[in-house]
Amino acid sequence: MIDKQKLQKLANIITNYSIAVKKGEKVMLRGYGFDSYPLIKELYYECIKAGAIQVDVRFSHDELGRIFLNNANEAQMKYLSELDKKVAQSYDAMVQIVADANPYELKDVDIKKIYAVQKARKPLSDILHKKRWCLFYYPNLASAMFAKKSLEQWEDFVFDTCLLDWKKEEKLQKKFVDLMKKVRNVRVVGKETDLTLSVAGQKWMTCCGKCNLPDGEIFTSPVKTSVNGVIRYNVPTHYQSQDFEWVKLWLKDGKVVKEESNNQKGVTDILSTDAGARFFGEFAFGLNNMIKEGTRQILFDEKMGKSLHMALGKCYDECPNGNDSNVHWDLIYRFAWAEAELWFDGKKVYSKTKWIDKRFAFLN
Repeated sequence: MIDKQKLQKLANIITNYSIAVKKGEKVMLRGYGFDSYPLIKELYYECIKAGAIQVDVRFSHDELGRIFLNNANEAQMKYLSELDKKVAQSYDAMVQIVADANPYELKDVDIKKIYAVQKARKPLSDILHKKRWCLFYYPNLASAMFAKKSLEQWEDFVFDTCLLDWKKEEKLQKKFVDLMKKVRNVRVVGKETDLTLSVAGQKWMTCCGKCNLPDGEIFTSPVKTSVNGVIRYNVPTHYQSQDFEWVKLWLKDGKVVKEESNNQKGVTDILSTDAGARFFGEFAFGLNNMIKEGTRQILFDEKMGKSLHMALGKCYDECPNGNDSNVHWDLIYRFAWAEAELWFDGKKVYSKTKWIDKRFAFLN
């Protein structure tokens, strides 16, 4: 059973720090899966206590999504009412709590249908994501099984990765960003890996509990055509209802020209989604040292301390590099597992398990 005090503390952080609810504001609480209710209830209480004039609660379920996608016609899939847009525009903040009952619910759904619905609802998503928002994966039995942990272990892990001093983390991240602003070229060397890329002139962003929980990364996008070499991502990942134990990519002038994986068909299908799927839209460092192992749940794994991740596909508007795609697939590279070295502008700054350049020693 989830620790009630931890649940209340998390609800307080999300309400009063992440989305910073103010008196008279309107908030939407969205639960994906009914297991999210305990946290939704605490968030509802905190939002009312903070003075929100309206708190709307909505639930959805992937089983209903599967029924819709398998049976809806084209008109139904593309439908988006003006009323939906007006309602979305009325909110000041949004919280999304994911507690899916089955991570493979949509495995056999035609991916083209999923993309069609996503495209149709993008205007609604764009409206909501211009508001203050926060996303959290609630620990339930399904996600515990997915992470290969007991439910009690999983609950403790999830809350311990989220209940950090995020203002303190923000100071550390800003210090890291200030250093990375001066870096032009990055090289990653390790087992089956020798990759170079440029981040010259790119904008770096901090992630300190405002939009995601858990959090803990700094990110940018690489210069689109600058990525060259080979890299073997070594943290298992789950994307589009498929599992990947590892993914190895060869790149030339930013484009993936060859790919290998234990799930060969899956990786090739994703990379064939559209032209942008073979280019990177994100480059980031994970900084949450409470996360030391993979869970196959990206919101956690991409924040793993002493790791980097790179997302194939669409870049973020905050730090663009011109790449667009229906795909945004984060692939994670744990330094220690690859006995990796990092080089910034020709100087070795990281070796295997620690930062060896004194400028970055505070990250150890």
